[in-house]
Amino acid sequence: MGQRIADFVERTLAQVDDLAELKVSLVALSLLEAKLSAVPFVTEGELMAHPAIRDGLSFASITLRPALQRAVARGTLLCADIGEGEPRYFVNDEAGRRAVEAIGTLAAQAERRPSRSAQVLARVAAEIERLEAIEVYAYQPEDLPALEECLAQGYTEEEITAAVRAALRLPRPKGTPPRTLRPCLETLTSQPPATPTEYYRVVVAKTAPPPEEVVHLRELLGRQPNGHEYDLVRTATGLFGLRAVLDALKRLARAGGIDANALLPLLAEQEEAILALQRADVHTELHMRELVALYESSFGLPPTATVAEEMRLLWNEVSDPALWRDVFRYAADQNKRSWPYVKKLLRHPSPDLFVPQPVNETAQFAFGEYKRRVNRTLDGHIAADINALATQITDPARWTAAFDKAAEANALRWDYIRKVLTASSQAKPEKTRRNGKRGETAHRKGRTFSRPQVEYTEAEREAARERARQRIAGRKGQNATP
Repeated sequence: MGQRIADFVERTLAQVDDLAELKVSLVALSLLEAKLSAVPFVTEGELMAHPAIRDGLSFASITLRPALQRAVARGTLLCADIGEGEPRYFVNDEAGRRAVEAIGTLAAQAERRPSRSAQVLARVAAEIERLEAIEVYAYQPEDLPALEECLAQGYTEEEITAAVRAALRLPRPKGTPPRTLRPCLETLTSQPPATPTEYYRVVVAKTAPPPEEVVHLRELLGRQPNGHEYDLVRTATGLFGLRAVLDALKRLARAGGIDANALLPLLAEQEEAILALQRADVHTELHMRELVALYESSFGLPPTATVAEEMRLLWNEVSDPALWRDVFRYAADQNKRSWPYVKKLLRHPSPDLFVPQPVNETAQFAFGEYKRRVNRTLDGHIAADINALATQITDPARWTAAFDKAAEANALRWDYIRKVLTASSQAKPEKTRRNGKRGETAHRKGRTFSRPQVEYTEAEREAARERARQRIAGRKGQNATP
């Protein structure tokens, strides 16, 4: 179970009372867990293509979106509407919240650019025309970039208009050209904005530490980023993750220069390629995640890139996850923490190689007695046979007596021990004749004699039970010792 699903089960599952919401939440979290992106998301189309939704949800095309809306309202998922195309659904964690916030910022910028800056500039120019008593303000080339920079720092239109009125409060001397926006903005920036943005605090005032991606951008540019560049790189980090942004900036630098406007298209192209690969091989990726976790839990270290690639290729030959788990457990038990050894076992498994777990305490006791007294490795066939008998013969004293009997006869073999156990459970009273020794009987079979099963007294059985209890107590004490 992935971490996202585990968190959902622990924190949210008890509150969910709608079956459609439960199915959609679990499938969405499962798809998000399988993706390799730093900030994964799912769409309604991906959810509809999943069999659990397509075939398991009544009228899926109608009920899917309401179920998603309930999951968003409960806080399991986050939704970001990107305008054109399907909404994106993120898991409700720090990375998901940053992505949704970045998408919202990007959408707001798309709505107001270039209109908002131009509209503010037009209204400020009208104020300059009124104060300077001119018919038309002559726009300067630097007016729009300078105004956008002020907006990026957090200055509002009201603050800009107030600065224009303060800078132009005195009448213009006769014969001088009309004043421009530049001195007005100098008056504006002499005081900090009422609500400074992160860009202002980091780059202009330097009262906050710069994020890692901004430091990287500054080093590549050889200067401080402007407001537009700052917003672009922070938005890209929220959408695609820090590592992807740093790699993309390096690629842009190698291509001959940093163009911040090319960052988002490049990252979108990379993500689309990753998603296409994931959609084509999602099942293999799910199995690879399990195999890598199995390797790490068995050997204590994650596999190298070479080993991981060999595991991926070997999965095409051996696709039984139970066999992989058994082989890794066996290799760890044998203290052979070697990938070549595991690979050999996976390709050529032996039926006697894997020992099943004891089914109960009696089987566990019998496993230990066999290893101690027979002094042989317990193979899979014998272990399975012991498990089957342990469900029928649960008295450890019977097992102890069988091992004692085999030792007295110098026949500590499983076939003999099994014969004694099954014979003692099926023995029937019969007429015997004493031969002078207790427990010995003779039967004429041609010219040969056979000795039937010895009958034990109650005192002997109690002694055998006591020895068995002592051995079990001793084993439990050894297991409890660190």
